[in-house]
Amino acid sequence: MDPLFRMVSGLRAHGLFSLRLSMAPPWSVDVDDGAPLTAIAVDRGAAWIDAAGGERIRLDAGAVALIAHGPRYVVADEPGRPPTVRIEQGGTCVPLTESMRSTTHRGLLTWGNHDDGPDQLLVGTYASASQVGRHLVGQLPEFTVLPPGEVDEALLGLLRRELEDPRPGHSFVIDRLLDVVVCSAIRAAARTTGRGWLSGTVDETVAGALDLIHESPEAPWTVASLAAALHVSRATLAARFREAVGDPPGGYLTRWRLTLAADALTSSDDGLDAVARRVGYGSAFALSAAFKRHHGMSPSQYRRRETTAAVR
Repeated sequence: MDPLFRMVSGLRAHGLFSLRLSMAPPWSVDVDDGAPLTAIAVDRGAAWIDAAGGERIRLDAGAVALIAHGPRYVVADEPGRPPTVRIEQGGTCVPLTESMRSTTHRGLLTWGNHDDGPDQLLVGTYASASQVGRHLVGQLPEFTVLPPGEVDEALLGLLRRELEDPRPGHSFVIDRLLDVVVCSAIRAAARTTGRGWLSGTVDETVAGALDLIHESPEAPWTVASLAAALHVSRATLAARFREAVGDPPGGYLTRWRLTLAADALTSSDDGLDAVARRVGYGSAFALSAAFKRHHGMSPSQYRRRETTAAVR
């Protein structure tokens, strides 16, 4: 199971909030929700993103933007437009200068200042992330913009038809399509993310090593055994892996195992011995020592903290 699938599954398990934003100029939304990942697909019209650092990004119809790490930003019909609405943590909407309309039809929330505004955006917000989700989102810059054509128009067309012709199961289909849009956008972004496992997937040899690590983290991998499985030399694999991913294969394998261990601690009641065997450690003691070095706390402390946070 590769990290992209695990990431979307993990984010999905923690909840996806989706809405259709229907706006007529002038409009401006100040987003300060701290979400680890948000996807914005422009279905009709256009929009501008004003980032906190001063960057201004235009989104035309067909464009898709991924916003990672929860930065504060403004989405508006024109750059520099003073916000009329603020979105806070938890998706709370705070009107600043005008009232916003909110309607729900068969599970899909439509929100905005006009029932059929000329600017139509579909927004999917992943409110929290598992460790695997953080592992992947950490490879993305704050703002990734895919211009029209980078994400298949046929896929966006399916979204459009679901919006225009709601039928039973409408909300479920919209959510699944948003997941596919996010995956498609991340695949396209992999060509420009710099370092990290996403960029490594562009190199066939490095991608093969990553697949082996991701699919069988419990295996006793070494640079030599990975290289043998891929029919390349150890030196070739080590150099290309470090260049593409930014870590040697052994360092990446350790981080991946400890990422999986963290998720296993919060998604199951398995004891530490069982978790250790699942992620490639010979004993609970060995896993505990490595886990504390990497996460800054013991496995039991981590499980207790995450379990407490989940029930709040």
